[in-house]
Amino acid sequence: MAYPCVKRNVFSLLPLLLLLSITPLSSSLSPSDKVTKTFLSRLCTEPHIDTNFCITWLISDPTTYTLDLQGLLDLVFQKTQLLGNKNLAAMKGSVNTTTDPTLKIPFETCVRDYEGAIKAIEEAQGFVTSKAYPLASQGAAKAFISISVCEAQFAGNVPAYVAKLNLFFKRMCNIDRVFSDVLTS
Repeated sequence: MAYPCVKRNVFSLLPLLLLLSITPLSSSLSPSDKVTKTFLSRLCTEPHIDTNFCITWLISDPTTYTLDLQGLLDLVFQKTQLLGNKNLAAMKGSVNTTTDPTLKIPFETCVRDYEGAIKAIEEAQGFVTSKAYPLASQGAAKAFISISVCEAQFAGNVPAYVAKLNLFFKRMCNIDRVFSDVLTS
């Protein structure tokens, strides 16, 4: 009598077992997972990431597909820091060259905001190295907020080139944050 009950329960579990056999047991990723085209597409479609920007940005670097996830995270933070330094130089140049007195103070504020953002990214890079991914994510978020404060200083009169620089930097900060979060989970 017990046999039909066991048989019925096993057959009711077969669809679940089949689903589990073709689905990864965990959606989390490991720092040692190798970067492939499929893997990169998966990462770049995470919420809050501009997918086209992410993929284009990362496949343009020939080293991307030679890395594991830990190396990719190091790379994205390095690239974010480099862009931050370029944007900082542009803001400093604008402080010295602007002829519009209403823009001088916002540019000066943006210089300080970019300095803070770059410092946050540098600290986050250290957290990536030590595998403290939640702290790396927080550093990227802090950098993102600094640049949002920079934009707010212009009170709706953000020069187009500044808006573009800030947009790219903030997209990169989002990638830094989300990739760090993926390794946290």
